[in-house]
Amino acid sequence: MVNTQDIRERIVSYLDPEVREVYDIGAYIISSGGKGVRPLLTIMVCEALGGDVERVIPLAVGIEYVHIASLLHDDVVDGAQRRRGKKSANLVFGNQACVLTGDYMYAKALSLYAQYGNLESIQVLSDAVMKMSQGQLLELKSLGKIIDQETYFRIIDYKTGALFGACMAVGALMAERKDHWDFYQMGLLAGRAFQLIDDALDYAGTEEKIGKPVGSDLAEGKCTYPLLSVLDKLTEEEKQLFYKGEHENLRSLVLKYGGVEKTQEKARGELERVLRFLKGWDRTGAIENLMTRLIYRES
Repeated sequence: MVNTQDIRERIVSYLDPEVREVYDIGAYIISSGGKGVRPLLTIMVCEALGGDVERVIPLAVGIEYVHIASLLHDDVVDGAQRRRGKKSANLVFGNQACVLTGDYMYAKALSLYAQYGNLESIQVLSDAVMKMSQGQLLELKSLGKIIDQETYFRIIDYKTGALFGACMAVGALMAERKDHWDFYQMGLLAGRAFQLIDDALDYAGTEEKIGKPVGSDLAEGKCTYPLLSVLDKLTEEEKQLFYKGEHENLRSLVLKYGGVEKTQEKARGELERVLRFLKGWDRTGAIENLMTRLIYRES
């Protein structure tokens, strides 16, 4: 069974840039404490379905390159200060270098898929990247606005769910499964559950657990599920706190009205749908354990 350390070593070895700064920025992100769950999920799905693990490893690495590239680009777009508990790469290396390194990683991912994958796997990965980009644009367009739930779920399904979907779909494809889009849909739901918990932690977590200051998403003007779930309990005057920038007062109200608990409940519902899908072929329960630990941030 491939472990996290094996994956990190492959991520570094496949990167292979000619320009040193690409390696330095990539290594900085890789060393920041990420658990490599996306490539691990890809490999575990392939293995559970009887596929060729060695064939899927380069594709799993490609998925992690896409994830790292998205982090680099998102931090530039958001003007982030911290990532996983330390200075964000854009602060250390500069915006321009981070954007270009992200571009390199997207291209490197597609190069690995062209070499080791097949046409369907390239389609899956390309679809995920397109959705991630559109999700980021939708979020930017929505900053500073109280959005509806449909828009919220579209944003998180694109920004987060699409890549989890790609993990499961690629793993299934490399096991010669024809129903890989069913696996994609389940991965999308797993990503949705992950993002819901992430949004709950922004209201009631700790900086140590989420790698950034609590309340930072709300301070940036992001309207997420904890707030959306209690809008019907807020007066018009209380809703105006969002637009006035009185975020700590608004966060206290969301906590008071149970927004965090409602968000956690929603995440559990999405995860339960995924776990039902796993029954029958995840015979060791390893994927179920990975997803549960990932979504609930268990060590």
